[in-house]
Amino acid sequence: MVVTAKTGERHTEIEFFRRQHGRCIIKLRGLDEISEAEKWIGAEIKIPANELLPAKEGWFYRFQLKGCGVFSESGEYVGDAADVLDSRGAQILKVIHGDEELLIPFADAYIKKIDVDQRRIEVSLPQDLRELNK
Repeated sequence: MVVTAKTGERHTEIEFFRRQHGRCIIKLRGLDEISEAEKWIGAEIKIPANELLPAKEGWFYRFQLKGCGVFSESGEYVGDAADVLDSRGAQILKVIHGDEELLIPFADAYIKKIDVDQRRIEVSLPQDLRELNK
């Protein structure tokens, strides 16, 4: 895996991982001093897709949603999934259609079905959500 931060890039492995107070804490191989590890706070970790563990049944990796077609329950094309955003603990599906952006809360009430293999996401859009996003 590759870890990228303002201080540079490093190829390494994760030795230890835990969640603490809503944050991920990791120990990277070769970073044994706190002063050295502090330089990597907030770094981005990139793991090649072929090295990822398979997702559990019914689960997916967020990157797998990018580019999926998004459709309403009636079959109307809404746009393409561009990203999943974190907003104060809530996740939001960012959908792009042409030059318009639509933000859909990533919750069961709105995200009805995700089929990664078919590259399709079905959503139930609340009335006036599109107007709210303008």
